[in-house]
Amino acid sequence: DGGGWTLAVLDAAGGTRVVTVSKDGSMRPRANLPPTEPMTEVLVLPGGQRFMAIGGDHVIHLYDVDGRELAHLDSPGLRPAQLRMAMAAEGGPRVLALTAGEFDAKEGRFSVELLPLDIGEGKLAVAADRQTIFLDSPASRDNPTLSPDGRTAVFLQRQRLGGATWRVVAMQLDDGRQVSVDSKIDLGNQPRLSLLPEGRVLLDDGTGMGRVVDLGGRKLELRPLRSNATVNHLAGVSAGSLRVMPASNWLAVHDLGDDDLLYLGYEQINVMDAGLGANGRQVAWALADRVVVESLGDRPAVVEVPGTRNESQRFVDFVDAETLLTLDWNGGAELVRWTDGEVIDAVDLGNNVQTADYAGQAGGGVLLVRTSLWQNPTVAEIHDRSFGARFLLPGQSHLIGLSAPQGQSLEHWGSWSLDGSGRLQRYDLEALRAGIDTETAGQAGEVLSFGVPEQLVVDGRGRMIWVRTTGARSTLTVSESKGDQLHERSMQLPAGFVTWLQPSPDDRRLAVVQQRDPAQVVTVYDLESLQPLWAQPIPAVQSVTWSDDGGALAVPAQFGGGVVFAGDDGEIETARCGLAFEAKRTPPVVQGFFVPMSVCGL
Repeated sequence: DGGGWTLAVLDAAGGTRVVTVSKDGSMRPRANLPPTEPMTEVLVLPGGQRFMAIGGDHVIHLYDVDGRELAHLDSPGLRPAQLRMAMAAEGGPRVLALTAGEFDAKEGRFSVELLPLDIGEGKLAVAADRQTIFLDSPASRDNPTLSPDGRTAVFLQRQRLGGATWRVVAMQLDDGRQVSVDSKIDLGNQPRLSLLPEGRVLLDDGTGMGRVVDLGGRKLELRPLRSNATVNHLAGVSAGSLRVMPASNWLAVHDLGDDDLLYLGYEQINVMDAGLGANGRQVAWALADRVVVESLGDRPAVVEVPGTRNESQRFVDFVDAETLLTLDWNGGAELVRWTDGEVIDAVDLGNNVQTADYAGQAGGGVLLVRTSLWQNPTVAEIHDRSFGARFLLPGQSHLIGLSAPQGQSLEHWGSWSLDGSGRLQRYDLEALRAGIDTETAGQAGEVLSFGVPEQLVVDGRGRMIWVRTTGARSTLTVSESKGDQLHERSMQLPAGFVTWLQPSPDDRRLAVVQQRDPAQVVTVYDLESLQPLWAQPIPAVQSVTWSDDGGALAVPAQFGGGVVFAGDDGEIETARCGLAFEAKRTPPVVQGFFVPMSVCGL
């Protein structure tokens, strides 16, 4: 459409989304049909300004690109289930609907009707020249397949006499005449069917040895198909002599003419952590082997930070617009100018880093590091792009977090920790510098009235936000001290175990991550009203991070990629599953093959 594309996508719940993609790759959302009226099939018409969809009630709908219904077809006795298009049909593209298969006892097969559709301006009807074919199972994505000129339907049937193999049948739609050829493929998994030029059909049973059936000459030719474990031949499509199939998160393009195989995709990344700039317009990605900074907005760009290649960074964040704070698994912390990779300062904070968090203000900040030993967390000061004093917090901590009170100087920032008895300790930098009396430290602090929750965070206003699960449902509570009184507000969360709580630095919003197999869901709530603002499915994550102004939320998902959401409505600012585009002649090495979800699928 004018040098761009129109894409229609069905989600698992039956919702329909339509986007237009321009020549420069920019995308514009158009139609968004909710899953309350689920669709099972969608087809974009030539020109990209209209699309068709079939609902779960077998009603065919015609929409414009913005989702306004132009016409619908609800004919008693018909149960359309799929759509096919013949682009090179005489008189222009032709669309046929396939009915849901109904078992015909006389034939011993499923009866499927091919219904030519008459599509006009605001009109949708079934033409008169319909045909019926018989299949061994209800119609699939490729069985039957319509020829480009719309004159022939090609499908597979089991042999009933003379052998237990599949046969290829071609039927002319104008008069119903048929020809068939034995494929010599044993019965079992139904092979994938693709049309080739000059009346030929390619059959792919996933073994790597395909069959090319010449319907005119009644001949059969063996053809190597270069199958491997990652190539999904059942999801492949064909155009002429080219086959395109998903190969994990790559595309495999196979030219049958010269047996040339090409893999297209992006260099895979493993996103360990993410840090956002103050206004959310820059995001630093800590990858398994390097650190990159991505600029968002009108002029997007990705820059690899020099000197970070082959470093395994566990944590990254912005100290200011030019400086990154990085922390590797071994506890090596650095302040790096990301534009040229210069290390401004560095310090050793101990090994086996498990989690880290940073809060900053003009001129400095506080870094909290927790090791996999689950005891003696470390608090480090940062002043004017240099590391200051480091402090080990005493004892074991059940839960721990940064303390960054609003409107107070860095001297009053630090950390809080909750021990197994439900005693909340607070350590600010002023007290840490004076030294901690280990004999009295265990008796100090506040015993929480609600005991030890499953999750606890303390925001900049001193509010304690915590979660406890009773039965199968979790309850979120916000506890706030007002004078001598403790005021609490609670709400029941949707189903799913809570794995992470993260208030925004401006204390307006709260991100809640819940486990919902096989992945997770992040929901952002307004902290004043406790009303949900938005929710998005995400791969399994170990942390999320906000920009300083609460305007953006970054989610690092390891092999699932990394994504930045707008804080107010959850719109995707960027979703990155790879870096440089590549074309490879050999199969790409794909790690994390069994990751059930990627951020690029949102």
